[in-house]
Amino acid sequence: MNNKIKLLCIAAFFLLGACTKDYLDINENPNKPTDVTPGLVLTNALNSTGRFTTGSTDFYRFASAWIGYWNYSGAVSAFAEERSYQFTTNYGPTVTIWDNLYHNLEDYEYVQTKSAATGNQFYVAIAKTMKAYDYQNLVDIYGNIPYTQALKSTSAIRPAYDKGQDIYEDLARQLDTAAMLFKESIGKVPSADAAFDIMYKGNAEKWGKLANTLKLRILLRQTQMPGRDAYIIAEIAKITANGLGFTGIGEGSSVNPGYSNSAGKQNPFWASFGYSPVGKSAPTDNHRYYIASEYAINFYQNNNDPRLGKLYTTIDDGNGTTYSGSRFGPTASSADNPNVKSAIGSGLLKSAEMAQPLLTDFESLFLQAEAAQRGLIAGTPRALYESAVTQSFVYLGAEDVAKYLQNDVSNWDAASNKIILIMTQKWAAMNGVNDMESWADFRRLNIPSDIPVSDNPAATTRIIPVRLLYPQSEYNYNPDNVLGQGTISQFTSKIFWDTDNTN
Repeated sequence: MNNKIKLLCIAAFFLLGACTKDYLDINENPNKPTDVTPGLVLTNALNSTGRFTTGSTDFYRFASAWIGYWNYSGAVSAFAEERSYQFTTNYGPTVTIWDNLYHNLEDYEYVQTKSAATGNQFYVAIAKTMKAYDYQNLVDIYGNIPYTQALKSTSAIRPAYDKGQDIYEDLARQLDTAAMLFKESIGKVPSADAAFDIMYKGNAEKWGKLANTLKLRILLRQTQMPGRDAYIIAEIAKITANGLGFTGIGEGSSVNPGYSNSAGKQNPFWASFGYSPVGKSAPTDNHRYYIASEYAINFYQNNNDPRLGKLYTTIDDGNGTTYSGSRFGPTASSADNPNVKSAIGSGLLKSAEMAQPLLTDFESLFLQAEAAQRGLIAGTPRALYESAVTQSFVYLGAEDVAKYLQNDVSNWDAASNKIILIMTQKWAAMNGVNDMESWADFRRLNIPSDIPVSDNPAATTRIIPVRLLYPQSEYNYNPDNVLGQGTISQFTSKIFWDTDNTN
């Protein structure tokens, strides 16, 4: 089966000419096929989601520093935009995240359309779920975006922009539909269809739980918005009604088409931040460019957190005996060289063959813990919270979680504010797993409240940015619609769910 999946993935790579690579792209290549088996496209789309989101450099390049996890080493003279918060519409991640996610969405749209035509409701449900995953990321990063017209090809060359809140509400509806389709598919997915599913291998029940979990994440984003309580409660009732529950212990979503330690086939996170196929003697450039932040090192050390040694190496990529991070802001110097600073650790860089996580079981458990503490779902908040911390330790390969849960920083009984406790520990767990999610949580709740702001001389506005700008391509090719969004500032043009209400 593994060999079969690998062969299918290779085939998908060469056959994916069927899907356009930009919603503005109207060119056709007569040398490539125009009709591809949806399963082949699905395999590639799931793999690409891993490469374009949690496995990509872009999902960490700015968020890792802004949210207090990583910093930039003295091995490279770069990252001026990230340190100063001053970037333009041509800023690298602004362009590539937008392009890559819309490319990925077109693949899922193809899978959905073709599968609907043949009655393959399992694939339709997967496409709806993964489109929600991508679109939520786009809204959380850019705000209002093309949605209803975004994937219409030549019928909407200049797609209109939809409001972020409207998109969120439709994503919730799409996830409801996906969950019901998954429920109807439990035990009925043909093995031929399951073979193309590099996430859950045809397990419709786990897919249904993921759809519910994504919807819960969407709803929790809106908890600080005035007047949204009734809506959130009503939408959670729909999740409860389908009876599938949420992603639980050992059910996290990750993709693996058959990663191996050879050129072009490594896990994407490993290929970005780890080592070449030669091994530790040949670290990637990013492994040398990204080092530990002083803030994070202090947090884990001061709280006797066993995850420290899994999230970071000792100095000199594990050859030293101490841990050291750098302050965020100043241009890196020789004092920040990798040989005297901590690098990304083995709990994150497990192997070149590791699966690429998209939404871990511990993220789901933290979401459930927050929702239960807010009285939005059934369940014991403490049990969900402690399970979340435990699964974070399991993921990283850390030990002594029971002892850690007795520490002041993590002890349930000692915490006067349970939401701050849950979200602080969620921040500690999401390090290097999905830094975008931590950036979103910070914007929503301002937790942790003491994350350092850059003191770079060029950072004339000392506020952690609340969004990215729209890419320059939108101003070039879709000017009326993007200009209709007004003047965009990375400091004041907040995402719709980002209010001044906290906790």
